Amino acid sequence: MITMKRATRSLAKLKIAMSAPSGAGKTLSALLVGYGLVKAAHPELPDADVWGKICVIDTENGSASLYVGSRHGQTTVGQYNSIELEPPYSPQRYIEAIEVAQNAGIEYLIIDSLSHAWSGQGGMLDMQGAATQKTGNSYTAWRDVTPWHNRLVDTILQSPMHICVTMRSKTEYVLEDNGKGKKVPRKIGTAPIFRDGIEYEFTTVFEINQSHIASVNKDRTGLFDGINTMLSPKEGKELYEWLQTGVPAVQPPRPAVQPQTVTAVTKEESAPAAEENSAQADFIQYISDTVTGKPVNFKRAVTNIIKEHNGGSNNFRAITDEAVMQEIIAAIEEGKENGTLND
Repeated sequence: MITMKRATRSLAKLKIAMSAPSGAGKTLSALLVGYGLVKAAHPELPDADVWGKICVIDTENGSASLYVGSRHGQTTVGQYNSIELEPPYSPQRYIEAIEVAQNAGIEYLIIDSLSHAWSGQGGMLDMQGAATQKTGNSYTAWRDVTPWHNRLVDTILQSPMHICVTMRSKTEYVLEDNGKGKKVPRKIGTAPIFRDGIEYEFTTVFEINQSHIASVNKDRTGLFDGINTMLSPKEGKELYEWLQTGVPAVQPPRPAVQPQTVTAVTKEESAPAAEENSAQADFIQYISDTVTGKPVNFKRAVTNIIKEHNGGSNNFRAITDEAVMQEIIAAIEEGKENGTLND
């Protein structure tokens, strides 16, 4: 049945994009905006804990970590988390990295950069090329690639984390007067390197030029119309405050429970279920505590252990079999002792 209701803006998680030519400062901009957002959400926390809620999926050979300890205005970049993603840059691997950050309790995730999932080694253009070689038809080859593109975008948009993606922009040069009667070339960024239309998926899309100055391509918040400034924690704080003016999202109704025959049980009979729930909660906490703050290789090894004992799935939160939980814990502890899990 089709119905109509008044439109309201629900509290949500931000999905931001930053597009810039190489060297324009999109990674640092994403970090500063993220710090401002998380700090506004947790003003009582010391900076070290604020940075601990931020993670970067780094496809730039570890370059994101170079910002740790640098000072920008009144802000010193602290030790945030990093997931170093190496080739192949397939959508599957991006999705896995997002899930690792999500399971670790990260609040603000930077994907730096999303462009590798499109044009990097093993990315979607490579996937399309490989499919074309098999079929001889470049158009129908997209049938194998588009579902993965959609799944990656949906994973980003539906994630319970704030997410900022950076994208390299296609570079062009324009000739400008240098004030001395001569024309000199200046590098500018144009469209982001990704599938056409990706900008429309985000709440706010910043374009950053070679002088590190940001403007907006699209902004659903209305906060940044006409801005021409270097991004800082101030913009993150403003985004957080904008989110707080929304209303709580209405959860979809749960399916009706079918009537069942209810039989009285004694306290002793009901105890195993309570113990199972407690065991599951303890297991989830154990995994979260184990991977929090650890390097990407450690987290990847833990993920592989979970998959090995959980039928190939890394969704440890869905495990209810206590025997499986104990197998995973034992394997992790053994890995710590024999050095196969390295901090």
